[in-house]
Amino acid sequence: MATVGETIRIIRQETLEATKELLVRTAKAEHAAIMRSQPAPQGFTRIVDGRVGAAEESVRADGVIVYQYRRLDEIVQFAMETLFDLSPVLSGEYRRSHIILIDGIAQPDLKSWAPGSEISISNPLPYSRKIEVGRMTMRVPGTSKVYQQAQRIVAGRFGNVVAVRFTYRSFLGGGEGKIRAATAKAREQERASLRFPALLIRER
Repeated sequence: MATVGETIRIIRQETLEATKELLVRTAKAEHAAIMRSQPAPQGFTRIVDGRVGAAEESVRADGVIVYQYRRLDEIVQFAMETLFDLSPVLSGEYRRSHIILIDGIAQPDLKSWAPGSEISISNPLPYSRKIEVGRMTMRVPGTSKVYQQAQRIVAGRFGNVVAVRFTYRSFLGGGEGKIRAATAKAREQERASLRFPALLIRER
């Protein structure tokens, strides 16, 4: 799930004030524990008695506090799995070469992500563009336009939480070993001249 909800309720105490105090204290403690967990949610929405963004202290004694947590890591993992499943397989190199990038730099996960940073997924193999536009003869029909197919699938499932866009991007760094060139100069020239298929994933 991209959005996980945690609803806080407690057993009624001897007085309404005691009930409310326990509810607020329990909600804050449970929320803090979730935010400390790894991987931590990328954000959350607090709903108190149906009011979005209201403070915990404003809850009624018989009320409900709900935290909705956004899990971008789960969405990105789903996107990676979708690309893997859609990838044509010959040597397997293409399907193993999809990478996560944060602000254009390859990363193994979203631990370095911060609000405002751009998340993208791309494939730096030189022939990934040919696969995307259908210029390579594939053994299995329908294995071109991998990133465009993935964009529709991910947006169809998580479009209420994130915006998913297909585009082409130059590869800025990280994972240079995936781009083969004889010299450093040739590698830089190749990198600058190629634009690779990419998915851009942004919180709504």
